[in-house]
Amino acid sequence: MSVLAVPENSQLLIIDPVPQYLHKLDDVFAKQISAQFKRLSLAADHAQVPRYFAISRNIDRRKAWLSKPCEKRQPRVFEFERDRPVWSNADMLHSMRKEDREQLFICGFWLDDVVAAAALEAQPFGFNTHVIVDLSLTYDRQRRQPVLDRLNQYSIAPITVQNLLYEWMAKTEDDNRRGAIEAFWEEQRSFDQTDTSAAADRVFMNQTRPSS
Repeated sequence: MSVLAVPENSQLLIIDPVPQYLHKLDDVFAKQISAQFKRLSLAADHAQVPRYFAISRNIDRRKAWLSKPCEKRQPRVFEFERDRPVWSNADMLHSMRKEDREQLFICGFWLDDVVAAAALEAQPFGFNTHVIVDLSLTYDRQRRQPVLDRLNQYSIAPITVQNLLYEWMAKTEDDNRRGAIEAFWEEQRSFDQTDTSAAADRVFMNQTRPSS
């Protein structure tokens, strides 16, 4: 079993990627979060990593999502009731198991309820689960570290967008696809090294949940 993220063994689960959750965040931070969702999605397409979407039933307007489904021939969008676990949609679980890709990377809204619960429940289903921490905001900033501690207790590792893109790049044999992923990795690395990123981190650590 590879410790690094291998594209052929990876899949993404993105939970409620809608811009309405960003409206009360700092404008710069909200734009950077949106850009990172887009960057991750494009890199996943080049890495040939399937993206699954768990969407609350009250959410509509697919065209406005922060990450858009890319596979028309095999729908990967599944609804769930907001007061029920993501994995209560048995069709989604069945589809993701059929991919035969054990490395699962989860992100979305919110880390301290839906995202964490999805990550915890994924482990018994046989997934090697990671949470993309810079694309998983918290309902309440005071709960962020306790949630990460709990995930760590169950061997659910945090990973950043930059780390994930680097590992996909490093494990891609095809020169053209590797070059495309490298461009996204360099873009993300440049962002992570800028003052804008530092400012976003300060907002991220002090953000509160926008109203739905």
